[in-house]
Amino acid sequence: MTLLDKFSSFLKDQEHLLSIKPDIFGTNIDRMYSPTEASIAGHNVLLAGTNNYLGLTFNKECLDAAHKAIDEEGTGTTGSRMANGNYNLHRALEQDLADFYKCKHCIVFSTGYQANLGTISGLAGPGDVLLIDAHCHASIYDGCKLSGAEVIRFRHNDPDDLNKRLNRLGDRAASALIIVEGIYSMLGDSAPLKEFVDCKKQHNSYLLIDEAHSLGVLGETGQGLVEVAGVGDDVDFITGTFSKSLGSIGGFCASNHSQLDALRYMSRPYI
Repeated sequence: MTLLDKFSSFLKDQEHLLSIKPDIFGTNIDRMYSPTEASIAGHNVLLAGTNNYLGLTFNKECLDAAHKAIDEEGTGTTGSRMANGNYNLHRALEQDLADFYKCKHCIVFSTGYQANLGTISGLAGPGDVLLIDAHCHASIYDGCKLSGAEVIRFRHNDPDDLNKRLNRLGDRAASALIIVEGIYSMLGDSAPLKEFVDCKKQHNSYLLIDEAHSLGVLGETGQGLVEVAGVGDDVDFITGTFSKSLGSIGGFCASNHSQLDALRYMSRPYI
């Protein structure tokens, strides 16, 4: 079998799917009119599947700020922050996010996917343990794989199953990172965060929550599930994305642990 032969069965399946109308995987948006309205194949339609929860993509303040940033900084940084240096906007954004989450530290990444990839692979390595909810996002799974740490899955939203697996680790639980999500994108349900915090405290482990789909949606100020559950001080790391509620692109990790800044030198997806 050659490098490309393995795609043969996929291409056959794809050909069958493309023969079915409408083509649900090849939708082309001709023009956007608003956060929820667009033109597709000559028809004006409502976008029911968007993650644009707050409609900020057409918000005047957001548009004005984007225009101002482009006028002052150009269309891109043309390189990594490690190689090309930090823009003032990078630092200002990190400080704003840290203040928003009442954390001391924050790192921004190019995408939300990279935020999970870079945070997890930077924090954990061989000899460490990652305990992840079975329904976690692909970016979390990929971050775990990149880390080289031992990965243990626990049943979805099941604190008892998590606790059982932590018990089996014994003293190794102190080097374990538990990973859950605020709102799970496939099912739309939320993690029982208080119970997971109890597990984390009982075993002196660490807890990371991905608030990608809950940022701007849950909580009085929009912090996400940590705010609803009232456990912001007990969650070690919060990751999220700008491509949902915030209507842009990018990702971040916020934490009160000073060691987070080490990821600027140890996280390959960040570098």
